[in-house]
Amino acid sequence: MAEESTPIVTTSQVLTNFSGPPTVSDRTPESGDQLYPAEGPDPAGTRPGAVEKMERETPANPDLGAGVEGEEIVWEARYAMKNFLGRIVFRGLLTAAWIALAVYTWGYSDGGLAPVTVTLGIVLGLLWAALIYRILLARFGHYYRLTTRRLFVSTGLMRRRRDMMELLGVKDVFTRQALVERWLSLGTVVVVSNDKEMPIYYLTGVNDPKHVMDLVWHHARSERDRRSIKVDRV
Repeated sequence: MAEESTPIVTTSQVLTNFSGPPTVSDRTPESGDQLYPAEGPDPAGTRPGAVEKMERETPANPDLGAGVEGEEIVWEARYAMKNFLGRIVFRGLLTAAWIALAVYTWGYSDGGLAPVTVTLGIVLGLLWAALIYRILLARFGHYYRLTTRRLFVSTGLMRRRRDMMELLGVKDVFTRQALVERWLSLGTVVVVSNDKEMPIYYLTGVNDPKHVMDLVWHHARSERDRRSIKVDRV
């Protein structure tokens, strides 16, 4: 039986018949270079310095880290200014009355009411100062943020405390409103969770507390349903 001859394929034939990437460096290994495509895909991290670039471009915000993918902010608020509407109106009326008294004292009387007018002016100024302080303390000392997965309650002006509750552990949500607060659509939203260390969260002085209550309960229910579906799939 005659031996079959094996065809010899030269390097030039392989390069001629190769249908791969068209752009290939013509430099040979003897020149000290490697045979790599001149252009091609550049996956992240495959070139020198790519890892450092990725680290520089990584957001420094911890809210964007692992475990919160897909989390979105659905509601943000501070202590509503409408809570001070009655006190502002009351002090405004007192101020108008004091201005009328001052005009009468120094414009039409003999000045006998001057000590009383000055004293009342000082008291009125202290009332305004106390109200402004309470407004700053309440407005900038209370901040609430609700996401699709968590509830944040920040309190304090100089020393701020920030508490976080996972909506997965919400047991109950209800509102507290006085008569005047119902007229102004104000109130406090109370969120009860199964956390033993801090089971109750108070969102005081919020606008439209019923709407906020519905938001918290809706997203808490959605989070429980999402976790249940995820566990069932596993």
